[in-house]
This record gives sequence, structure tokens and C-alpha cells, in this order.
Amino acid sequence: MQFGPYCRMRLYCTYHDCNVISLFFIAVKVENFTLFESKLTLKAHTANTIPCMFHTRRHLNPLKVQLEWGKIERNEYVPLIHLYGDHVRKASSDYGDKYQVFIPEVSKGNCSLVINPTEITDSGTYQVRLTIVGKLYQPTPSIEVEVVNQPKGESRGWFKKKTTTVPPTTTTMMATKAKKGSAANNNESASDIIFHQLDAIEKKIFIFIIVIGVFLSIAVMAGVLLIIKLRQKSKNGDEEEGEDDESESEDSSDSS
Repeated sequence: MQFGPYCRMRLYCTYHDCNVISLFFIAVKVENFTLFESKLTLKAHTANTIPCMFHTRRHLNPLKVQLEWGKIERNEYVPLIHLYGDHVRKASSDYGDKYQVFIPEVSKGNCSLVINPTEITDSGTYQVRLTIVGKLYQPTPSIEVEVVNQPKGESRGWFKKKTTTVPPTTTTMMATKAKKGSAANNNESASDIIFHQLDAIEKKIFIFIIVIGVFLSIAVMAGVLLIIKLRQKSKNGDEEEGEDDESESEDSSDSS
């Protein structure tokens, strides 16, 4: 089947426009792909998070997002954990659950890496690689991590508490229980104060209602008495007018 020049041009333009439109919808612009800091100090034998974030103006399909964390060892990049959609692949079975990512939140911009527990040997340079619809976004962010033995104080790493894959340490659990206890005491004291205030307000309202009721009762009684007096006055006035009429009639009869 042969097409004329005009038809061939229309077909070419339609094909070209479709390619442009498909590329427009496939392309995703990533903004603020960052690790926040260039250096990070972590406490050994604890769970820590290397924070990472990126932003896109459009919602991402989780199945089209790939996230990989690796470490530079002897000037070579060694992958640690790779996420593709909802599938996680570890570079070595020896790692176990040491390295974790927040799978449901990766497509929403959370590309952080959890290390649990951190050891002195975990010190080094880490890199994160983000691939969306087959496109690797560069430059690849990197961060220098130093793990130290720190018997006192808190780690400078960021640890996200609400995760099912990373169990909290004993110290974290004790601190959490202590905070919950203090929060419960504060809630109890606050509730007591609120109840006392409500009782005081209810008493004031009750007294106010009683005062208003007494005032209304007095006003009603005064109104009733006033009406009675007015009626008595009107009756007395009518009687006096009747007597005056009778006296006038008698006077008129006498004069006649």
C-alpha cells in the first residue's frame, strides 16, 4: 500500500509527536537529591540511619524506582543493598538484616539507609544511586561515615523509630519507656487539673443559675403583687365613682 507525500508527512508527524509525548511522560525530574551532610559520626553497636532525600514533582510508580547503596573500599565501589520496586537484593548473605531501606517510602522520596548495628569496620565512604525509569541520576551523592565507640551521649546518626525492619536497642527501649512513663504522669496531672477546672466551672454555673432563679422568682412575685395592687386600686376607683354618681343623683333629686 502506498501513501502520497501528504499522507506520509502526516504519518511522520504523528509518529514524531507520539515519541515526544511519550518522552515527556516518561521523563521525571528529580530535585534536591541529597544526603544533607558530607560527614557523619555514628555510635558503635547501635542502630543508625544515614539520611537521604529526593523530590519529584510527579508521583512515582514504585515499580519504576531503583535504589542502591554501596561503600567505597580500596577505591572500588562495592554494592551493599539494592531495591528494585518492592524487591530487595543484598550483595552478600552475610549481611543479613544489617542494611535496610524504607521500602514503602522510597518512591515518596525517602532514600535513607539503616545500619543495624553499626560497627567500627563500617567507617568509610558511602554512595547512594537512584535510577528512575532506567535513568541514573548524577552526580552520585556520597558521605563520609565515622563509627566510634561512644559509651556516653547519643549518636549523631538519624534513626527512624517507626520501622518494622529495624529493632530498637535496649537503651532506646528503656528511654522510650521512661518517656512514656513521664508522659503518662504529665497526662494524669493535666487531666486532674482539667477535672478540677471543670468542677469549679460547674459550681460557678450552678450558683449562677440559682441566683438567676431567685432573682426571677422575686421579680415574678413583685409583678404579681403589683398587679394585685393595681386591680385593688381600680376596684376602689370604680366604687368611689359609683358613690359619687349616687350622691350626684341624690343631690339632683333634692334640688328638684
